[in-house]
Amino acid sequence: MGLIVVTLVTFLLASVPFSVLIGRAVFGVDIRRFGDGNPGATNVYRATRSKFWYIAAVLADAGKGTLPVGIAYWMLGWQDMRIVPVALAAVAGHALMPFLGFRGGKAVAITGGVWAGITLWEIPIVIGVMITYWYRSVKESDWAVVLMMLSVLLYLVAVHGARPHLLVLWAGNFAVLLVKHRASLYHLPTLIPWLPGMRRS
Repeated sequence: MGLIVVTLVTFLLASVPFSVLIGRAVFGVDIRRFGDGNPGATNVYRATRSKFWYIAAVLADAGKGTLPVGIAYWMLGWQDMRIVPVALAAVAGHALMPFLGFRGGKAVAITGGVWAGITLWEIPIVIGVMITYWYRSVKESDWAVVLMMLSVLLYLVAVHGARPHLLVLWAGNFAVLLVKHRASLYHLPTLIPWLPGMRRS
């Protein structure tokens, strides 16, 4: 019963569209009318050009994952398969957002937040480094997210080994991101030659 309750509460918390609320409350705009129409932190910046509120939106979206997952993992001691439904509920809640007619965000920020709840700074740093690298290395942002998650998998296996709850969580998280970023995945990524030796002389 406890696991079901925590999972449902996590889903509802993650469904709160903080980025949309920031846009409305602070700037009086609907951020979904800008950019790709996504109710996430990136469109806060597109709509407002405010780096402060963009960062605030990122932290709010990430926090929806960090808080409930961190409590379950560290305080309740669910450092096994029990953490998987809780963590995936956070990702799914943001990706679906029933409060917005099930048109949620792309779940990148909350992915970092979920992994912060389990690994503290470790996996979020990997995510940050790899998303930056892949955003600079391929033209399609959707492919950058996919390649970032594959990089996270390699890190998890290399550093943490085959810990079942981490691998199952990664697989579920990856599946959600694949669905949310499928628009550009029907063709191979286009490489950007920015590294030394990649450019033609």
